[in-house]
Amino acid sequence: MRKRFGQLLDEAAAGERLIIERAGQPIAALVPLSDVPELDRDARVQRRRAAIADICRLARQRPVDRSVDAAALIREQRRQRTEQMMRAVRPGTRDPG
Repeated sequence: MRKRFGQLLDEAAAGERLIIERAGQPIAALVPLSDVPELDRDARVQRRRAAIADICRLARQRPVDRSVDAAALIREQRRQRTEQMMRAVRPGTRDPG
């Protein structure tokens, strides 16, 4: 690889994605710079802050109804789904729960 490194860099710059192996195990990748948007720390932090702001904005628009018992809803949906599956497998059978 050392003898061909310049050629490999040219290939990566042209859009190729190269996996570098040691003893048959992938250990690194040589990719075009355009594939690595996370290199710019400031841009990464800005994207994350924007995502958090979006989540906060959406949370304000749709407040959580604290009177809803989510666990009970999930249990009921699971019970209904089990009952549907039991009817499909054995017509005329009801869920014992």
